[in-house]
Amino acid sequence: MSQKKPLLCHLGMAGINFKHDRVDLCYRAVEGTREKYKTFEDVMNDPELNRQRLMLLNGEWPLPQCGDCKKMEDAGALSYRNRIRFWNEDDWYLNNVDPKTGKMNVLHRVEFRFNNTCNYACRHCNSEYSTLWSKVVKNNPDLKTFNISNNQHVESYAQNLDLDSLIPYIERLGEGEWLELEITGGEPFFQKEFYECLIKFQPYADKVRIITTSNGSIGGKFKGYDVVEILKPYSNVALKFSIDASKSFYEYFREGGNWDVVMKNIKRLKDEVPQTSIHPVITVTSMQAARLKEIYQEFKEFADPRDFDMCEVISPDILNPKYLPNELKLKYFQDWNSFVKTLPKEEMNVASFVGDFTTSSLLQDGDEAKWDEFCRYTDRLDEIFGKRVFDYFPEWEE
Repeated sequence: MSQKKPLLCHLGMAGINFKHDRVDLCYRAVEGTREKYKTFEDVMNDPELNRQRLMLLNGEWPLPQCGDCKKMEDAGALSYRNRIRFWNEDDWYLNNVDPKTGKMNVLHRVEFRFNNTCNYACRHCNSEYSTLWSKVVKNNPDLKTFNISNNQHVESYAQNLDLDSLIPYIERLGEGEWLELEITGGEPFFQKEFYECLIKFQPYADKVRIITTSNGSIGGKFKGYDVVEILKPYSNVALKFSIDASKSFYEYFREGGNWDVVMKNIKRLKDEVPQTSIHPVITVTSMQAARLKEIYQEFKEFADPRDFDMCEVISPDILNPKYLPNELKLKYFQDWNSFVKTLPKEEMNVASFVGDFTTSSLLQDGDEAKWDEFCRYTDRLDEIFGKRVFDYFPEWEE
């Protein structure tokens, strides 16, 4: 064991994440294993994943795999490994990894996606995660020059995975423990595999915490499946809704979306599946940084700010708020901090946490060339979608 302090990570030391064509320690990791396995036991014992766990245990960053968290911590922001905690004590997770082999003992979290079927083409997404984006790029191949759609969709790893092989890991859980099963997409509510998976694990509904990320466009039936009825047996459900924007620019940022429909569906799920917690997702791009106060106030009407899920934009990098012109960065930084000071004292810390990554990004050095590329990219999407950015962010026109 290294003399360095371990880089404690509940996700990496008790979970696995299935991307389309590979498996990682967590949902933010960028490079894991591409070996194809059929069972969860084989995946958990993959040599590359074991190596990465050992590095964390020895206080070393597995790079580039864990680059997101390292970058956030270097910038002074609270990283994902520091903000995401499960129910056991920290030492439990350190001891869950064999110090010689890197193998995990108990599995507490699994995340996977079945495919990229999606009815939206959001500004921060690409063909890997959306079939609508695939159509957009097919009709406008010049978009590839912006590094937005170079990652094409491949068959999901989960399509060939034996889901029954997860059952022994559920059955061995102790009293008061559960398995977090998170299903993302694409848009899961548009995928029959999503409903079939939930039905499969209903006999273990008291031991499985269901987490799913949805765009909220479906709040009822899909091809004979009723999401409300399927979720009801589960005693613990967390619904993450990728909303990202306030009403004023929601339908600009999330092409294909309808704000009123999403709000109606969230209300239905919240009312009819009472064991559900609602977690609005905010992926922070330059647009979210510009309207963070507005987003906070509107999301607070249907969710607790402590349940807001803040995410750093991954692709394309030109959407990062740090590339905004300095005068805009200063304005948005001051506007947000002035707003936080108006909140009740007990809410200030929560709001500061919500704005943590945004404010730390606004304090970083920019890059004029990146901002120019962002402008060209935005203009091109506006042309494709028939929108005009200055109708939503008039202060950018000057």
